[in-house]
Amino acid sequence: MQRINLEILERKITFLFFENPKRTYNIKQIKYFVGAKIEERDLYKVLYSISRKNYINEKGRGKFTFNTNKVYKTGRVLRRKKKLVDLESSVEHRLTKSQRVGVFPEDIVYYVIDKKDRVNIASLKHRELTKYVGVIKKIKGLNILKNTGLDTDIIVKGKCLENDMVTAHITDWKYSMPEGKILKIIGNKEETETQIHAILEEFNLPYYFSKNIENEAIKISKEKSKDNKRIDLRKTLTFTIDPEDAKDFDDALSFKKLKNNNVEIGIHIADVTHYVKENTAIDNEAKERATSVYLSDRVVPMLPETLSNDLCSLNPNEDKNVFSVLVEFDKECNIKKTTFTKSKINSNERMSYEEAQYVLTNNKKELPANITISKKKRSLSNELCEAILYLNTVAAKLKKKRKKEGSVFFNKEEVRFVVKNGEPVDYKIKVQKEANHLIEEFMLLANILVAQKIKENKRKAVFRIHDYPDEEKIMELERFAKNLGYHVNISNNKNINEGINSLLKSVENKPEKNVVDMMVIRSMAKAKYSTNNIGHFGLGFLDYTHFTSPIRRYPDIIVHRLLNAILLNKPANNDNLESTCFHCSKMEEIATKAERSSTKMMQVKYMSKRINQNFKAVISGIIERGVFVEIKENKCEGLVRMKDIPNDYFVYDSKNLKAVGQHTHEEYSLGDEVLIKVLGTDLDKKQIDFKILERKE
Repeated sequence: MQRINLEILERKITFLFFENPKRTYNIKQIKYFVGAKIEERDLYKVLYSISRKNYINEKGRGKFTFNTNKVYKTGRVLRRKKKLVDLESSVEHRLTKSQRVGVFPEDIVYYVIDKKDRVNIASLKHRELTKYVGVIKKIKGLNILKNTGLDTDIIVKGKCLENDMVTAHITDWKYSMPEGKILKIIGNKEETETQIHAILEEFNLPYYFSKNIENEAIKISKEKSKDNKRIDLRKTLTFTIDPEDAKDFDDALSFKKLKNNNVEIGIHIADVTHYVKENTAIDNEAKERATSVYLSDRVVPMLPETLSNDLCSLNPNEDKNVFSVLVEFDKECNIKKTTFTKSKINSNERMSYEEAQYVLTNNKKELPANITISKKKRSLSNELCEAILYLNTVAAKLKKKRKKEGSVFFNKEEVRFVVKNGEPVDYKIKVQKEANHLIEEFMLLANILVAQKIKENKRKAVFRIHDYPDEEKIMELERFAKNLGYHVNISNNKNINEGINSLLKSVENKPEKNVVDMMVIRSMAKAKYSTNNIGHFGLGFLDYTHFTSPIRRYPDIIVHRLLNAILLNKPANNDNLESTCFHCSKMEEIATKAERSSTKMMQVKYMSKRINQNFKAVISGIIERGVFVEIKENKCEGLVRMKDIPNDYFVYDSKNLKAVGQHTHEEYSLGDEVLIKVLGTDLDKKQIDFKILERKE
């Protein structure tokens, strides 16, 4: 039997009075509410402790009532930050370990500030019924749920085995550990499928589509489409450029020389709304999911594969319905005319980024086997090569214009693991090259032109917005850069974007590049969806939306419907549009967290086969417990505890973001290169432990 935690019991009892401020309770009623085996004298001690804090008053022997004269504040316990934020003033207060006892992240609580300016949590106000995911350990006949991300383990009821990964709810907390109930057994923790499903459970993401949705998708795919209002572009040279392993193709580009010596470039986007009608079951499911989720070994799609990989996907040599933005350019690459229309295309070629890059780099139409999708030599037409080279010229000018107008340019290297049978066997570093930028520029252009068209028609719409960075965060970024030896002026610069770009350019090809990129991203606001068009700071655009990925993003579907309504001069459904924007922004954030979690899982699995091996790394973060390091070759990140830094006892200097030796005064800073050794891995906690062997000069 667990020992009763009197501090938790105190808050539990206080909650009773907060919920019923006009009632008087006697000792028996309070004991019944507590639901724990406690001696009456001990219960009195707790009640007198609450009374001394002036939360309750004693009304005769054994009777207590709420103190209505005391003023309480309300706050939310922040996840992972170990802080409480006041709901009225947004002021944040740090919580000690003892202050966090009995409360969970996201709990709404009543609290007071004492004379020493310390936070005292009086009582819980509201707790969401949160699902927790963890691993079962059998200890003294009890099921203990570990590694949930909480500061405490959970005792759970239900049939389960050692090392099962399960989901559970908290049912009560009156002892040293909270009590819970098992909702679902995911599987044994050693199986990769279990690990991936655990991530999906943690973020409340679906595993599959219901039979009803799958059947509706099949039915849609079998219906014969009658749409005579589309313009026929099937004879125009059209092609797609995507990652080699892409399964669905949202976008295609076309190239056509005009009689006036101008060139018409078509940006063609899959017309998902032709098949997915508003307020159908499949549309409601897509809205609920809001986005496809790209995990390390699979995609959790927004739409069933019957639609996403087949019917809507712009596969080569197939007639496809698209929404097109046709842009006419003159010889100087200036836009002379823009047309929005629904059309029918037939893609001549499916190209990978590697193939397109080969054409751009070598100006050759003969592609060697080692870079083709099929791994066989193939030859492109002269017309296609000419088109790719011309489009790249236009893209370069569009990018130059963006830079002049304030776009912030990141070129952060990303790692993707090669996964076979659930195990990471290799990795690929994803580097953005000209071919990637070519596609990016035309997708950005289409999004801008559509946003401007919507704005001209004064329609309520979904915009992709990005607010200005918080001034304090920019000053923090400046201090951080200064500590690394970069004297940039961002906060006092009239053009903040210019200052940020200057810093990013300064660190190009430097060891600390990824660290600086990460800190710049952290200094910025999050991009989101909104009907209130405040512009996009990061891209430097006054008007911007998402139109180019309707297979994997629901906001794009909304924008397609709105643009179609404008072209037909009809009203569009704007019901609850802002709440839909909020939902889509929230789901995008959840998807990003799930993707990071799956990448971290693969990092841990990959490094678990490399225990005791040495690697060159860069310090990517510093906290009180130690320094985070990122391996240079594969970008795997882990922690070096302070005790595992050689030659001294190191402590965290929070002001200067350094780890400093107490005797030698040796310093470790962000961006420093080090040689590290892999000490161990913990898949349950998704954690890699390193040891620093030496500093690399």
